[in-house]
Amino acid sequence: MATLPHITVLMGTRNGAAYLPQQLASLSAQDHADWSLWVSDDGSSDATRCQIRAFAETQPNPVLLLPGPQRGLTANYLSLLCHPDLPPGPVAFADQDDLWLPTHLTRGLTALVREPGPGQAYVARRMVLRAGRTPRLIPHRLHRTPGFRNALVECLTPGSGLILDAAATRFARQIGPVKVPFWDWWLYLILTGAEMRILHDTYPGILYRAHASNQLGPRVGSRAALWRVLRLMDGTYRDWVNANLAALEPHIGHLTPKTQTILQPLLPLPPGSRLRALSAYRQWPRDRLALWLAG
Repeated sequence: MATLPHITVLMGTRNGAAYLPQQLASLSAQDHADWSLWVSDDGSSDATRCQIRAFAETQPNPVLLLPGPQRGLTANYLSLLCHPDLPPGPVAFADQDDLWLPTHLTRGLTALVREPGPGQAYVARRMVLRAGRTPRLIPHRLHRTPGFRNALVECLTPGSGLILDAAATRFARQIGPVKVPFWDWWLYLILTGAEMRILHDTYPGILYRAHASNQLGPRVGSRAALWRVLRLMDGTYRDWVNANLAALEPHIGHLTPKTQTILQPLLPLPPGSRLRALSAYRQWPRDRLALWLAG
């Protein structure tokens, strides 16, 4: 088995003191010990920064605490990924209130080095962690192959379980930070736009903590389904898609000729017409119906 490389863990924080110590402990318990942690704190007013400094004092691994841009979650993560001093190599993204299972980094890096290519991303399967309940697996969302047509209308790379190899990291940094709704959706767009591979693990690696303070709305269950329907009906989803397309346009030269031919016909259209014109697909049949209705 090949020696697994050093990996930089990128974590965005803001007032995460309630759950952060457990996430840091799960990072310390990884069976792949060759990591460093870069934290971008986006103006916390609780004990978050004190907890990170205390964690750093107990670790043999480097822990770097940086000030965030304070322009929201997406800007925080993209500024961290594109920091000029970030060392080369693979990166893993960590959410401040989730938990990693001990094999997460090992499984991700092993998958990425097993079949090296021009750039790849690994996505760990997640389990939902709710207070007072037994963790349960989130359904595996691969009814069709991940690709650019899917990325136009759906994020298949949730950031809490995402690992990029060195080539994918370098590519994302070349494009740089942009103004988009969701940083993990943006990475799925540009990586599939460059026809890089997305590797989904069927074995769980992340305990996703579902609670009232999740910044992007509920992700699982009936409340999540209702939340998505409301975003479709009130035009929010359409605005997200248009924001992604606007951000892609200046960087179309980074995409492959194949994906450029998908994107180019959409750009001259009025924003209100683009959703209807998308030759795109979502993974679940009910979501494909919702997309058609929204269009």
